[in-house]
Amino acid sequence: MKFQMFDVEYYDRWGELVKKWARDPKSRPTTVAEFQDQLLKADVMAKYPEKFTELVFIESYYDDGKLLIKLPPAALIDEAEQAIRDSSPYPMPPFYAADMKDSNLKNDTPADRLLFHSKRVGEYTIKFCA
Repeated sequence: MKFQMFDVEYYDRWGELVKKWARDPKSRPTTVAEFQDQLLKADVMAKYPEKFTELVFIESYYDDGKLLIKLPPAALIDEAEQAIRDSSPYPMPPFYAADMKDSNLKNDTPADRLLFHSKRVGEYTIKFCA
C-alpha cells in the first residue's frame, strides 16, 4: 500500500503559515475545516489524505532539556527505500533545484535567504525523514 503524505505546491506560502502559527498560537486552526480554510486563503495548494480527522501541533522547547525526535513509521522507511532503489534521480522538493547552485543560494540576498528559510521551514514541518 502506498503511503499517502501531506504535501504542498508552494513551500514558501506553507512555511509562512507555519511561522505564523509558531509566533501566534491563537492563529492556529483547531479543526480540520479551519485548517483547510487557512490553506485555501494562503493559496498553499496542499494535497493530503482524507483520513486526517484532527490536528495536533507539537512545540519543542530546546531550553527544557528534552530533545524531540519525530520518527517516521517503519513501513514508510521501507517503502521510501524501495522507491529510491527503483527510480532516479533522488526525489527532492523542486525549490532546491530552482534556488540552489552547488551548495549556495543562486541569489544570496537577505530577502532571498528569508524566502528560502520559509520554504525549508515548510518542508521540515511536513516531511518524514524517510
